[in-house]
Amino acid sequence: MRRGGTHPLIIERYIAAEVLRPLMASATFLLVIFVGYSSAQFLTDAVNGLLPVDVLYSLILLKAAVALEVLLPIALYVSVVLGLGRLYGDSEITAMLACGIGLGRVVRVVFVVSLALALAVAGLSLYGRPRAYEESYWIRARADAQMVLDRLEGGRFFIGTHSGRAIFVGHVGVGGILHDVFLRDEIRNVVHLVRARRGHQQVDPGSGRRRLVLEDVRLYALNRDNTHDIIGRFGQFAIVLDTPGRVSVGYRRKAAPTLELVGSRQPEDLAELQWRISTPVSTVLLGLLGVVVGRSGRGRGRSRYGKMIAATLVYAAYYNVSALARTWVDKGVVPVVPGIWWVQVLFAVLLVFLFALPRLRFRRRRVVALSPR
Repeated sequence: MRRGGTHPLIIERYIAAEVLRPLMASATFLLVIFVGYSSAQFLTDAVNGLLPVDVLYSLILLKAAVALEVLLPIALYVSVVLGLGRLYGDSEITAMLACGIGLGRVVRVVFVVSLALALAVAGLSLYGRPRAYEESYWIRARADAQMVLDRLEGGRFFIGTHSGRAIFVGHVGVGGILHDVFLRDEIRNVVHLVRARRGHQQVDPGSGRRRLVLEDVRLYALNRDNTHDIIGRFGQFAIVLDTPGRVSVGYRRKAAPTLELVGSRQPEDLAELQWRISTPVSTVLLGLLGVVVGRSGRGRGRSRYGKMIAATLVYAAYYNVSALARTWVDKGVVPVVPGIWWVQVLFAVLLVFLFALPRLRFRRRRVVALSPR
């Protein structure tokens, strides 16, 4: 094989193909597992009447879009470990080394692939993540405002995730008549409590809006000083369940645009900003870590399963430490500088050491072999 020329380029493409081949399968597998886990929670809310069935598909897709910023780096990491592991296992890397294709060329190929994927992850993290969170918050807020009374079960509390509205029904009678209804809502820092002996749902035939019509009602308002005033007692009282127009969900930093976070001085906002920026950096670092894990144990009979276990443990440690660092910044335990970046810096230093370790061992063995006895 010639040095230079077109052959090294062919080898680089071959290495890139081996690394990318498991990527789609790994990403799909991880996404299916995540979607299955998320769907279980959404289905539970739908069965309990807290979530309309027609929004399940949208929420699952939005949840999957948010998860891609984490799942794609994991898939790349696994793909590099599997791809290089196969090349090492079949002694193809050894043949490349014998033909003058050094490990540096392998690292360069993985770095280019990781950098390309990091750009996609950056787009997802900086722009896709806040848009997906904003849309999911809006859908959940609308679901809270449109609680499905037909599916409420007697003897259980149901609490809206975003609105804070809570409803309790003693039991559901024939024809969907609700008995012993308790409703809690908060408006402008004043807690409103509604107790009713009976209730039923009405749908306006013209507008399609739903109302909860209560009978024998007592209405209370509770202030923050623990005093309460009985606002009134009514024979019949109606509450509109459907909120027209777009529901306001307030400020949510996960849904805030990235440029808005840049101008903030709040630790919580800056922790979210640093997390968004760190995901593409983590993509490149994890790709390079896959080179280290993929070449480890070659020639020692280590199975692919053993490599995958080691790869999983290493990634779990890195991800948990990164999440912990974000929490520390969010709570003010660690200042904004160094923020969460100390994790990436330590990880990069560890990678440099791991790449240099085989060369250091070789030099040590060479010195020992050449030393006079």
